[in-house]
Amino acid sequence: MTEQANWKAELAVFVLSMVIVVLPTIQLLARNDGNVSALLNIGDQAASRPFVEETIPNPVLVKGYGHDGQQFYVVARSITQPAGLQTLDGNVDRPRYRARRILFPLLAAPFPQGAPTVWAMLGISLVSVGAAAVAAGRLARRLGGPVWLGLAVALSPALLISVRASLGDALAFSLALWGVVLWRKRLGWAVILFTLAALTRETTLVVPAACLLVGTKRQRLVLLVPFAVYAAWDLTVNGLVQPQLSQESTSPVADALRQFALPFQSWRDLGLGSRTVLLALLLTVASLVSAWILRHRLPEVALWLVADVILVVIAGTGVAEDLLNYARLAPLAGVGIALAAWLAHQDSRGPKKAPAHAT
Repeated sequence: MTEQANWKAELAVFVLSMVIVVLPTIQLLARNDGNVSALLNIGDQAASRPFVEETIPNPVLVKGYGHDGQQFYVVARSITQPAGLQTLDGNVDRPRYRARRILFPLLAAPFPQGAPTVWAMLGISLVSVGAAAVAAGRLARRLGGPVWLGLAVALSPALLISVRASLGDALAFSLALWGVVLWRKRLGWAVILFTLAALTRETTLVVPAACLLVGTKRQRLVLLVPFAVYAAWDLTVNGLVQPQLSQESTSPVADALRQFALPFQSWRDLGLGSRTVLLALLLTVASLVSAWILRHRLPEVALWLVADVILVVIAGTGVAEDLLNYARLAPLAGVGIALAAWLAHQDSRGPKKAPAHAT
């Protein structure tokens, strides 16, 4: 395929992936007469509800405490408040935890409050999915596959819920996946992307860790930068946000431990017949098989898949009981399965020289 044809194919993947992933969001908006606040999943008992209602009158509410979209909205609007991130105290469940995931709301903050901010969050997520699809297509080409395999990104439950619920997952995944594409030849750019991904969702630190395990000594030293920057940001957040109305640990490790348990504990609590456990079992088996197939050609991707499996099996019951929330722990599964299926198919047809291409 010529360079021009590659460019056109990647543009098509970029656009088509956004079209596919936005369909559930369009359905949600249609059910709520186009009220964009439905994308925030504002809980009728949530701490964020009063803050959101100040700028979005009569928002769509869901029962209970809602989801993280409402809290990302609060963070975005807090950035522009005189008190800054301290505004989060009392308006989100865990102020410092939310502030650590700063990049997604920071990108939406320049837009006017209310509906424009929510539309901006949707736009950021859609562009992120498109960019991630192109990155996945680049990885597919390394295996001699078509760039169209990148469309697997748009079918990932983790990214579908991210777009539909105004979450930062799509942005974090896209940044991390592009880091994987670039790190062997453009390490500096990859480290920047890994760092930005960590500042969006700290669980993406498993990705530079995977690259670190298979890199050279020099690469390993440079790949420590995202961890150092995230640690520095954590210390900064502890100084900027002083919880007075919210009870919260100052440690990201302690926050993480709240969401995890002993391996398979949530499976035992929920029962092997529950939908979430069946999903987890499917993700675990598919990811491990994909990791085994990809271990030689894309070892960093294989290790990322294994890391996602570990997160799935140690997730606490509070996380695992929500089917869509559970799927967010394994964002790479769909892409990994698509790449592994292609590679297995090609291997079954006998050895074939992969075409040369530019990263």
